[in-house]
Amino acid sequence: MLLSLVIIVLGFALLIFGANFLVDGACSIAARLGVPERVAGLTIVAIGTSLPELVVSVTSAVGGHADMAFGNVMGSCLANLLLILGLSAVIAPVTLSRITQRFEIPVSVAACGLLALVANTDGQVTLVEGVVLLAASVAFVARTVVVGLGEGATEKESAPEDPDTGVVSSNTFRDLLFIVGGIAMLKFGADFVVDNSVEIAGAMGISERVIGITVVALGTCLPELVTSVVAAFRGNSDIAVGNVVGSNISNLLLVMGGPALFANIPYDPAYNVDLALLALFSAVLVGFAFIGRRHEMSRANGVVFVVLYAAYIATSVMR
Repeated sequence: MLLSLVIIVLGFALLIFGANFLVDGACSIAARLGVPERVAGLTIVAIGTSLPELVVSVTSAVGGHADMAFGNVMGSCLANLLLILGLSAVIAPVTLSRITQRFEIPVSVAACGLLALVANTDGQVTLVEGVVLLAASVAFVARTVVVGLGEGATEKESAPEDPDTGVVSSNTFRDLLFIVGGIAMLKFGADFVVDNSVEIAGAMGISERVIGITVVALGTCLPELVTSVVAAFRGNSDIAVGNVVGSNISNLLLVMGGPALFANIPYDPAYNVDLALLALFSAVLVGFAFIGRRHEMSRANGVVFVVLYAAYIATSVMR
């Protein structure tokens, strides 16, 4: 069992570094093509931080471990919202922008409803339903890009120039290596995490659902945790909130739609409770904007979310 734990830790490391390499390479190419950094961040980076969940969920679904796939998504979303955003607010009060309150959080609640609808229709997420979820994810990203370009940075990011020649430097080959290497690390990391988590669950008599909600979910949401906490320390609350809400939308639509392209994913109605809690706590986040200082999540609110997360994990392990 000790060896399995070591391999799981190694798998998480591969997932985190793989996601970082993939995002760095993709963003660098986007900058070289003249895409505004803000748009690249809203699309490539947001999806990139959800790649560990996506690869783990696909690997779980193809391997016949549906509970691990759903548990990974539910656990990651609630960890993002309650633990990560809660810790960010404890570090420094988080500003909740109007667009987040009026559009992004309602979209995340709607994503909960859409996933619940397709999953409860016939007790599984099928190929057609997976396509529906992916289409909704694409629509959200497209709308984000259109709005981002509309607001538009007045200056576009460009590739750095050589200080001696003044010629734009080209590291496309390096960026492609980052992308290919990142994908490889994600694949091997996901295999390590899923296979050894299943082995430990079997040895200890713990359900795959509990392992997915706790160990796997916390491991795969590490990129979001690092990004949000660093952003909070730097006072960039928009990044912390956008990272969490955007990642949750990607998890519910992209991460659950993707695996359905490879295999039907059986659905345990017990996850209806998790989806309902996610929608409820998302609505509570909007409520924080009108309690105390307007449009702000205070340190006290952050403590409430962290305590709620601890209670959620405790009750999930017991039920």
